[in-house]
Amino acid sequence: MENTINAIQQKYSDCNLLMPMSTETQLNPFYKLTVSSVTADISESSGDIFKVGTTKVAGPNGKDVWVDVFSPAKPLLMKLAAAAGIQFDPNNTYGEYISKNCYKAKAYGALRMPDGTGKTHCDEKVINLDDEEDRFRMEFMDKSIQGIIEDKAAKEAEKMFPGGEWINTVNKFDKPCKAYKVPEKDRQTYIDRSVMVNMMLLRKTFAEKAMTGAILRVVRALIGLKGTYTIEELKKPFAVSRVTFSPDYSNPEVRSAMLSQGMNSMGNMFGASAVPALTGDGSTREHIDVSFNPEEYADNPAFVSDAVEDPVSDFVGMNNEEQFQNNTPPEEAPKNKTTDETTPVCVECGREVSAAVAQYSSANFGGRVLCMSCQKKEA
Repeated sequence: MENTINAIQQKYSDCNLLMPMSTETQLNPFYKLTVSSVTADISESSGDIFKVGTTKVAGPNGKDVWVDVFSPAKPLLMKLAAAAGIQFDPNNTYGEYISKNCYKAKAYGALRMPDGTGKTHCDEKVINLDDEEDRFRMEFMDKSIQGIIEDKAAKEAEKMFPGGEWINTVNKFDKPCKAYKVPEKDRQTYIDRSVMVNMMLLRKTFAEKAMTGAILRVVRALIGLKGTYTIEELKKPFAVSRVTFSPDYSNPEVRSAMLSQGMNSMGNMFGASAVPALTGDGSTREHIDVSFNPEEYADNPAFVSDAVEDPVSDFVGMNNEEQFQNNTPPEEAPKNKTTDETTPVCVECGREVSAAVAQYSSANFGGRVLCMSCQKKEA
């Protein structure tokens, strides 16, 4: 397996190779479990993830430290959904404008569970630009009063609004840092400008963000995806399982069921008479009409094989007891009981028939000698 992967990677070394690894296990004779490995691209320009904030985690020395947390973006979500076999209903996955500044996206997905049953989930995401504008305004109002902590943003604010004050404070990691307070006379201008910039960027993509949010919620609910991950967690591949219909044709029960299904399909096309009966070992046998009783036709010589000679014709001229007492070979018996001492033949097809068949035919078909096959045609 390793050699095969290396050969593929060498052959397509000049391509962007998308090859999620997978492991397959047969759950039962009809369904197979496939576990696929999907790796997230954690580079800044990949688009697979985006930063959503910071959180405290346990550090190596036992103390809590602040680390950045990220959430899967739409490209990674689509790869995870494809690996899990999630199907989105196009009729129920859509977005619509509630108003000029409000967009609602709805997603409906389905996933097959290991027992073969289906699991569905429906969710939605609404983004209201008026609410977002209020959130931005409160955020930048606090920054203008308490100080801008981010180093790059603070230096840019000092260039545009000089005369402010640098103060000592702590950042989100509880570490001492410097913050820049915008002059009081320029605070409203700073707030308005910051809100305008962020709203301009949001207006371009808020519909897509709403749809991504709805899909994210559906994928997270169906496969148990967390909301946020640290970089260390994202370095590990995502192992996603899915169930597919994959019959095990080495199983005799599966072969018998598939053959029976194929025979039924043939019967639907050509009629039930074309479908042979299926035996337990997978072979076929001819259909026998159970209403036919062979004993009813035991005395009819028309249904006796031509290969069986009349046992009485070998002992003409004496009875069986006398023949065995004398222990002498019998005289050569005539081949038939007809007066012309010749073998009777069918007047229709010309084949030879036994005397018994000829006698029965003459009595029932106007004196004509017919073989069994021609008697059936005349009947």
